[in-house]
Amino acid sequence: MKIDVHNHFLPESVVDFIRVHGDKLNTEIVVKGGAEHIAHKEGAVYPNFPEFHDYDRKAADLDKMGLDMAVLSASPMCFYYWVSADAALEVCRLCNDWVSDFSKKHSDRFRGMAMLPMQDVQLAMTELRRAHERLGLRALSIAPIINDLQLDEACFNPVYEYCEANNILLYLHPSLVEVGNRLTKYYNTNLIGNVLETNIGINHLIFGGAFERFPDLRVFTSHGGGYFPYQMGRLRHGYSVRQEPRVNIRRSPEQYASNLYFDTITHWSAALQFLVDQFGADHVMLGTDYPYDMGDYKPVEHVSELRLTGKQRALILSGNAKKLLGL
Repeated sequence: MKIDVHNHFLPESVVDFIRVHGDKLNTEIVVKGGAEHIAHKEGAVYPNFPEFHDYDRKAADLDKMGLDMAVLSASPMCFYYWVSADAALEVCRLCNDWVSDFSKKHSDRFRGMAMLPMQDVQLAMTELRRAHERLGLRALSIAPIINDLQLDEACFNPVYEYCEANNILLYLHPSLVEVGNRLTKYYNTNLIGNVLETNIGINHLIFGGAFERFPDLRVFTSHGGGYFPYQMGRLRHGYSVRQEPRVNIRRSPEQYASNLYFDTITHWSAALQFLVDQFGADHVMLGTDYPYDMGDYKPVEHVSELRLTGKQRALILSGNAKKLLGL
């Protein structure tokens, strides 16, 4: 079996909500090149792909990629941390209801992740309990940065505590990248910004002591973990020579790597081989980033190019996803 754990959805119900209440979200529907796009006043514009919500298209593309199942997370543009918490909650409920219903209808091929209005932790906790206890969602997608707040902030501890206690996989996926004007050229907001944002989130979880407080918290990271796996030596060295990285943690940063999991989206077999070699095949899962242009649509082929035992390959293709998500 082969399971994609990085695959996106955007419900038609959310698009309909934008049509009527776009002012609440600073978002509107526009037409570009004859196709419908969703435009955020913050700057992001992206197509309203039918592949976000159409079962036949999603299933057919899984077949083309040689995949049996996908775990769906909302398009990161749906996080809406930058609008009122009440408006963001409405979008979260629409997304969580849709992906729960879609997963139940097509449980042989799809499962889903929840999302929350993280700018208001009290509202987030109410929705997390509903998504888990009533809707049956066993993973949670959040951004690595919540507006101006980093993930080491104490206000997020209730979310981590609930995820740890209920075996909910926490998934970090970058959203509207907090980079100002430095990365506006050459699509660098994505080429550099997305992977940098993931790195920032992981660093704050480690050095902020989240894994000290919640040692069984499991965090899945997109795009091969950003820059993090490839700069572990620098983090380790910094911990050994500076006081600042040791304020909240008692062990060197590599000692917390067992809490982290990574997808296969590196677009470079040498980097993916390094990731598996250094962090273990039991910490890597297939990802596509479907249906975005920066996706990897030959993930099984790319895993087949690696130097792996049969057991390692089976873990990456499906074993880890089955274990972490109870599939």
